[in-house]
Amino acid sequence: MPSLSITKIFTRRNEGKEPKEPDFGERPKYLVEHIELFEKQHGDKPAIVERPTGDMKTWSKVNVVYPVGGGVFIHITNIVKTAAGYNQYIVVEPPRPPAKLLKVIEEVLALKIKPQHVAETAEERKKVLLELLEEIIDVKDKPVNYDDVKPRNTSIPVYREDVDYVKYHLVRDKVGTGIIEPFLRDPYLEDISAKGVGNIYVVHKIFGSLESNVGFKSEEELDEFIIKLGEKIGKPISRARPVVDATLPDGSRINIVYGKDVSLFGSNFTIRKVAKTPISVTQLIKWNTFNEHAAAYMWIMLSEGMSAFICGETASGKTTALNALAVFIRPNYKIVSIEDTAEVVLPHKNWVRELTRDTGKPESSVTMFDLLKAALRQRPNYIIVGEIRGVEGNIAFQAMQTGHPVLSTFHAANLERLLQRLTNPPISVPKTNLDNLNIAWFQSSVYDKKGMLVRRMIIIHEIIGYDPRTDSIASIPVFTWDPVTDTHRFSGRGSSYLLEEKVAVMRGISRRDIKLIYEELELRASFLRHLVNKNVLDYFDVYKAIVKTYELGLEEAYRRLIRGDLL
Repeated sequence: MPSLSITKIFTRRNEGKEPKEPDFGERPKYLVEHIELFEKQHGDKPAIVERPTGDMKTWSKVNVVYPVGGGVFIHITNIVKTAAGYNQYIVVEPPRPPAKLLKVIEEVLALKIKPQHVAETAEERKKVLLELLEEIIDVKDKPVNYDDVKPRNTSIPVYREDVDYVKYHLVRDKVGTGIIEPFLRDPYLEDISAKGVGNIYVVHKIFGSLESNVGFKSEEELDEFIIKLGEKIGKPISRARPVVDATLPDGSRINIVYGKDVSLFGSNFTIRKVAKTPISVTQLIKWNTFNEHAAAYMWIMLSEGMSAFICGETASGKTTALNALAVFIRPNYKIVSIEDTAEVVLPHKNWVRELTRDTGKPESSVTMFDLLKAALRQRPNYIIVGEIRGVEGNIAFQAMQTGHPVLSTFHAANLERLLQRLTNPPISVPKTNLDNLNIAWFQSSVYDKKGMLVRRMIIIHEIIGYDPRTDSIASIPVFTWDPVTDTHRFSGRGSSYLLEEKVAVMRGISRRDIKLIYEELELRASFLRHLVNKNVLDYFDVYKAIVKTYELGLEEAYRRLIRGDLL
């Protein structure tokens, strides 16, 4: 008997009846039972909260439960650690119905599906699946012995209390991403990783590294999951192609390594979560990732078409910073973004979003190099490259040289490493051309005074140019981070090359009036600080405020912000 496959779900004519979504309520029975059992075993009752907050980082005792939607709850606790010494990330899902019941329903579903219209989106496939379940499930008010259920007809008896559980798990497994679906629902996760057989580990935005209660019991189970996942996301995985980089339906990046041929511990995967709504520049200021003066400085630079690289090591928050700072690009500019995986999110209306295509065949693949060359013919005001790592870097510098400013992320811990990578293969930019890059922003993950892992902008360099006498690149550090006080200092006040020799010249400001440019920086910093103080932290609300400064003028927008009638 055939089983239901994601590729076999088709749309059907809407008969005027919307399928019924599972409804588990605010405190479903299975959640209450989990809380009561945990309290009985460990003597401490988990608190249900709407969402985790930043101040929980400092709590010595953590024992909280929060919802992530669809009947899924997350319980985080350090009351009891795992065998490996990790704090716990406990997924609380609707109970899974008997395997035999699910198998019978799948067999009946496979017979009911008719290839009339192909469903293109996950929402359409979910709707079709729920409609079919409504047709074949015969709800019973009394418990059903599922051992007696046979796929002899198209009506399957299901106990009323199990109906929503059946719907949840079939939608999760057939339309969603199966066992990892609860993790993808959690907006507070940064990374999800399975090292092989065993439990899945996560990195939480507030609670750091945690070990979950979900995982894989055998290599066969893990391999089967990875193969099915590859089919769902359109990236088939096999021993001939064991390493795959792809994008999940929610936009998250996933790297998959399949089999023991290339991984001694067997198949594994790592997911980098991508927020649907980017973190705003005001939120990063509030978190002290950088201060309002550094943001105001970038506001001036990006509005004047300067090129900048956001640099740092892995997981230092480069893309987060790039998305946040991109709101400062003028709202009427045409922007072309180029990425391997879709991570850049912009609020601008005139935004062309392009992605590479890897088919494994040179003649049909589209690389970053190809897209960057094409972007030069599209007359953009700004080019945003998700990450420069190869020969496309040389094209990026050619774009800068021809008047197309570039904003990108780059793997480099400091200026010396950045220059080394830029001037050596495969990028191979001549030293004499490096001054086309105006700003090198460096960010890192560091430990604060409380021992918490945080992200900080470490230093911002202005690139002045090539000095032939010393065969070196001249630069000025304009912002630096003081780890002792955890503050950022504007060391470029009165000596900023870009503000005085580039921006001021473009605006026709004389040397005598050069203080005006620093006064403007202070006004922009005050504007951003007021947004933070007024708790304007939503990414798109911040963008609306920035747009107002172009519509009304900076000073008038600032006055209205203070009065409280800007937004």
